[in-house]
Amino acid sequence: MVKCIKVKKTECEPLRKKLISQGALDLNYSLKQDGDFILLPVVRAIPGQKLVEAKLEKRKLEPHSLSQALAGKLTEKELKQLVTSFDMIGSIAVVEIPVSLLKKEKMIADAIMKVNRRIKTVAKKTSPMQGKFRVRKMKVIGGKKSLETIYRESGCSFKLDVSKVYFSPRLATERERIANQVKKGERVLALFAGVAPFPIVIASKVPNCEIAAIELNPAATKYAKENVKLNKFEKQIQIFTGDVRKIVPQKFKGWADRVLMPLPKSAEQFLDIALMGAKKGATIHFYSFGNVESPFSNARDFISQAALSSGRSVRIVNEHIVRPYAPRVVQVTVDFITLN
Repeated sequence: MVKCIKVKKTECEPLRKKLISQGALDLNYSLKQDGDFILLPVVRAIPGQKLVEAKLEKRKLEPHSLSQALAGKLTEKELKQLVTSFDMIGSIAVVEIPVSLLKKEKMIADAIMKVNRRIKTVAKKTSPMQGKFRVRKMKVIGGKKSLETIYRESGCSFKLDVSKVYFSPRLATERERIANQVKKGERVLALFAGVAPFPIVIASKVPNCEIAAIELNPAATKYAKENVKLNKFEKQIQIFTGDVRKIVPQKFKGWADRVLMPLPKSAEQFLDIALMGAKKGATIHFYSFGNVESPFSNARDFISQAALSSGRSVRIVNEHIVRPYAPRVVQVTVDFITLN
């Protein structure tokens, strides 16, 4: 039996809110209707209120965090080792499982899906980013076995397999930022385009620009072509499979008003190609890594050296930190304009 306050329906809501503010409402039990009255469970006697006892149903309290969902299932030591942050790509959670918790990975996967009902598959990373396509090996540890999903961003949909292509939901803000800068009639050259998130978000914002997207990974360009059709941008976006060093000199020399370089690593090795594809007055969005003490110094040096080697004059117009990447390392963007 549970201690309750019996109150008329018309007076229930103000009293319920008051009890919550006082920490007096017993949240472990559900409210119960009794004719024209409501029974409110309480944790203690309330001055001016008569208490009655009643049989109430216990509430099923859903956990609001991974740690809450695993409390009582993992030891305090194991909870401290748990990696609670993860990337959610569509219906897939991509997680890291410490070696010490490998025997508990199925339990952890079930807890993740319980906390977030949108997640239908939990996949753990089993290798670092590797190979020329910068993808990692993964293993499904919970839910559906498929690693293919539909990810949605900025009103657009992207189909992809998280084990076959590089994709970062953490660049959503960057995609939005650049799309908001593109003007009508621009020609946009997207290098290292992946499954085409930058081109498609741009096309959704600027319906009368022209976009060429180049990607080396054939699995990524397969999805990119599907995504262009899925979002109905076939007239705006062209997808090319191959090496930017071969395609840009052949098809896009001096073509672009804007060049995107969202390569996860080593984009500086392709600044000469970006400059080759850029018109006079074009904007180039260059991504790099730097230390937290001087985040932009490496990127500035890379741009200066590439411009000098290419015989181009440039001017930096924007610098900002995109995200933390590793201890004391950040990913940055440096935007610059070609002056000749």
